Amino acid sequence: MSLIARALEDAGIATTSVSAARDITAAARPSRAVFVDVPHGHTTGRLDDPAFGEQIVRAALELSHHGQADTIVDLPVRWADSDDWKDQVFLPQSTNDSERPTMIDDRIERFDSPQFQTVDDEHAAHASHAGQQCLVCAGIDI
Repeated sequence: MSLIARALEDAGIATTSVSAARDITAAARPSRAVFVDVPHGHTTGRLDDPAFGEQIVRAALELSHHGQADTIVDLPVRWADSDDWKDQVFLPQSTNDSERPTMIDDRIERFDSPQFQTVDDEHAAHASHAGQQCLVCAGIDI
């Protein structure tokens, strides 16, 4: 989505992303984004709470109109009175090193440059973009 947002920005259309994954949003570098600490899939709030969703959407629109580029704003919204909901979303994995479970970040490493499955994929990407830049890949230097 950040690539699309950057292409829209280049065309003169202000954009703001709404994200529940701050680290991924920071890595993708959209022009403007609001971060909401809610479960994934609920970035505009609960289905039964339109005021909560409206608060998020209004903040995103405000940032589109008045926010600086390369900005992530952490919205002070709360999914619940406590953070207990995160215990169900981010269940820790057990390690053999201790009796206490710890969080293990087993995601693959993130890179600033494009990554390819195979050398052939990399050559095909370079060949298909030789001397040109498609709108889908705007902002990526291959």
